[in-house]
Amino acid sequence: MLKLSRRHLLKTAAALSVLAASPLTIVPAFAEDSVHAVLNGLIKKYSDEAKTGMSNGDVSALFERDGFRDYLDVYPVGDLAGGFVWKPGMGASFVGPYSKLQIKAPFTDYLPLPEGPVLDASKKYRIGLVFHGFNHPWLISLADTAAWEAKRHPNIELEVIDAEFDDNKMGQVIDTWIAKQYDGIVLWPNREAPMGPPVDRAVAAGIPVVSLDRRTSSEQISSEVLGNFYANGLQQGLYLKHAAPEGNIIFNRKDLGSTADSIRTGAFLEAIGNTPGYKVLANYHTNSQRTQAFKSTADALQAFKDISVSFNTGGEEAMGALDAIREANRLNSAPGGKKIMILANDDAREVLKEIKAGNIEMVSPYTPLIGDIGIRAVVMHIGAKAGLNEAPPKLIMTPNLPMITKEKMNIEGIETLTPDEWPYAYGPEVSG
Repeated sequence: MLKLSRRHLLKTAAALSVLAASPLTIVPAFAEDSVHAVLNGLIKKYSDEAKTGMSNGDVSALFERDGFRDYLDVYPVGDLAGGFVWKPGMGASFVGPYSKLQIKAPFTDYLPLPEGPVLDASKKYRIGLVFHGFNHPWLISLADTAAWEAKRHPNIELEVIDAEFDDNKMGQVIDTWIAKQYDGIVLWPNREAPMGPPVDRAVAAGIPVVSLDRRTSSEQISSEVLGNFYANGLQQGLYLKHAAPEGNIIFNRKDLGSTADSIRTGAFLEAIGNTPGYKVLANYHTNSQRTQAFKSTADALQAFKDISVSFNTGGEEAMGALDAIREANRLNSAPGGKKIMILANDDAREVLKEIKAGNIEMVSPYTPLIGDIGIRAVVMHIGAKAGLNEAPPKLIMTPNLPMITKEKMNIEGIETLTPDEWPYAYGPEVSG
C-alpha cells in the first residue's frame, strides 16, 4: 500500500517539477558566489556523483530501500525569485505575536509588500492559516511570522488554526474556509499525500492556496514556499566527511514520506555514499518528537558500543539524542574514546547553545521564520485573480543558508557561521 501511494505521489511531484522549470518560476540569481549558488553547485556535484553509483554498500542499501532517488530527482533546486540575494543580518526584528519571543526574520525583504492596506484598501481580505503545533517551538515561530506580516496590513483578517497533527482535521478546516468563501489559504502540511485533495477543492472553488515548508500532493496549488531541505542534508554530509572519514552512524529521522525526511536524509546519503568508511548501525523514525528520539537513541546505545555519529533530521531529534547520550554517560564513547558526533538541522536557540558548548557539532539552519512569505504570496495571488498585479511564482524557493559550527570553517567553499554570528535562532532562550 505504501509503495502504491508513494508512486502516485511521485507522479504528482514530477508534474510540479515541470512547472518549476517555467520562466515564471525560475529567475536568474544576481550573485553567482552567494551561499545559495555555492550550495546549489555542491548539490548538483554530489547528486551527479551518486547517480553513477555509490561505492559504500551500507549507504547505498539504505538509499535504495527507501527510494530516495525518486524524491530527490523531483525536488526543485533553483534560483530565487526576482534575483533576491540573502546576506547575514538582513530582515526585520519583532516580538512574536504567539510565542512572545524576540524574532529576527531573515526574509522580510523577499517578495516584499509595503506596510499598510493591500490591494483594494476599501475591502477586507479573509485569509486562513492552518498548521500543526502551537506547542512546538519551530511551528509556533512559523505562525508568529505569518501573523506579524498580516498585522502590517489593516485590511487583512487572519484566522489561525492548529490542526494538532491530524490530517483529517486540517482537511476539515480547509473545507470550512471554502464554505465561508475565504479569500486565501496558507498551510503547513505535515504529510504530502493527504493534503492534496483539500487543496484541490479550495483551488477549484477559486481560493488561492500557498503551502509553507513541506509539500502537498496537489498539482493545482497556487504556490509552494520551499526551503533548503537539500542543502540541509548535504551540509550534514559534507561536515561529516570533513571531520571524520569513517564512522558508525545511527539515524533519527522524521516520518516516512515527509519532505523533510526524504530530502534531508537522501541528500546526506548522497554526500557520503562514495566514502567507504561509513556504516549504518540503526535507522529510526521519530516523527519530530524529542521523546521518541530519546528512546530510539537509548535503544541504540544499549544495542551498540561503537556508535560514532548521530544523524538527526531536526533539532528536536538532535536534542533528544543528546539527552539520551548524556544520560547514558556515553558522550565520549565513540571508537578510540572520541566524542559521538551529533549532526543537526533547525537552528533553535537551545541547539546553538549546545554547539557553543561543543556537545553538538553542527547544525544546518532551516528557519521556521517564513510564514511572512506565505502571507505575501497569497495576497499577491488574490491580487492577480482581481487583475491588480501579477501572480507570484508557483515555486518560491527560500535561500540556502550556511551551516553553523562552533568555530568558523571553510568546507568545500561554504563559509560557516558561529552561533554568535547567527541572529535568526528561534525558540525560547536557554539558561546556563
